[in-house]
Amino acid sequence: MAVRPTFVNRPAPTVAGPQPATAVELTREALWLLQALCGVERMPSVLITRPFTDTGDPAERPWGHPGVAILRDKGLVFGDAVHPQVRMWLETLGAPDLVLACLIRRGENHLRVAIARRGDITVSAMQHVDDITIEYLGHAATVSSLIDRLLPVCGAAIEPAQFDAVTVPTAGLLDGLGKVARGEHSAAVVFGDLGMDSDQYRVITAAADNPIMELSITAMTPDESGQIQVSRTAATVTDTSQGRVLTGPVRSDNGSWWTLITPGTTPAIKSAVAAVLSMVGFRNWGDSAPQRP
Repeated sequence: MAVRPTFVNRPAPTVAGPQPATAVELTREALWLLQALCGVERMPSVLITRPFTDTGDPAERPWGHPGVAILRDKGLVFGDAVHPQVRMWLETLGAPDLVLACLIRRGENHLRVAIARRGDITVSAMQHVDDITIEYLGHAATVSSLIDRLLPVCGAAIEPAQFDAVTVPTAGLLDGLGKVARGEHSAAVVFGDLGMDSDQYRVITAAADNPIMELSITAMTPDESGQIQVSRTAATVTDTSQGRVLTGPVRSDNGSWWTLITPGTTPAIKSAVAAVLSMVGFRNWGDSAPQRP
């Protein structure tokens, strides 16, 4: 069982100077203090964290905070400087070129995950209530490698649901789910009108009504003015009693977006996340800049 960090869950260094690091576990308050010492104002919005307003004057940063002594003891601060790797991670999360924002729900447990890239550096931050783990994911991450690391966080894998994949208009699907939820029509009628067979609407109903685990992934990137652009839809992985189901965006020949409902195989999930990235202009995770319409 993981030990909850009291402020920073990291052993004190045994030798002087910054030691190599690949991850750090923090409380939300410790993260705020490290942000403040680095002049990083905020984290990706999927995380629930405390922002810091930087005046631009390093002398006004909270070096007198009592937590700084703990950060020094744990090897995250040396003199008046934050550990260089940790600073790089925070700067990546604070001003990313691209973010995958992930929400994971399994019963009463909720996890928030931000996977951020700045230049060729990829960093993740995972939050459960007040506890946050920041991890360096390398200089050569891909959608495939990121999903391979993300899916185990969702819990034990289950087999993909057994049904034929179907693509339906997104607006029609949302309208249909609403009608079923309100009791206006049966699932058989609503989904039959969308061209879905009994196996398909049985799986969709199980995913909507009794999910065992839900993972939602959206993409975010700043535009030329600094405003955050968010993908119009998400790739969603749902574990049900029928198996794992994936819903994701598909672009039609005329440019409109539809929803693909398919068994939740790992290759299908990776393809759906790539489609989500394309909504904000990225063909690949490592692209240097988005392709604006």
